[in-house]
Amino acid sequence: MEAAALFLRFKDNLARIASALNSKLEVRTMPYNTSIPLEVDLLADVLRLHGLDFTSSTPGATRLFDFQQWYGQNETQVNEVMHRVLEDKRAYMKTATGTVLQKEMLYRRLEFFKETAHTLEVMMIQQNLHSPKHFNYPYLNA
Repeated sequence: MEAAALFLRFKDNLARIASALNSKLEVRTMPYNTSIPLEVDLLADVLRLHGLDFTSSTPGATRLFDFQQWYGQNETQVNEVMHRVLEDKRAYMKTATGTVLQKEMLYRRLEFFKETAHTLEVMMIQQNLHSPKHFNYPYLNA
């Protein structure tokens, strides 16, 4: 059930992350410039196994915008592939660290986008409510 919910909310989660990255939200102290492009590439690896080719050399978290645009152009095919992978309990793929189930790899990527969207949304709400800063970062106060 949860995999289906992650799959159905994927497009919304992409939009929420993109919206947060386009806002005035301060994410310099967060690991998103490293984690987002890694996760986008891992998701692209799963899709590439099924004939969909997404590549981007855009550095940092802005790679998400390239993926979001590509996803918008290929939404039907991507959704079909994701659905097929989530239904297949026996398909494997080789990675740099070994062999994993495609379904597990896709599930973890969908989970990452859900959690990232939620975290960024909470951060935006806190910023809009003018929540007090918990830490004092010298370069932010300059």
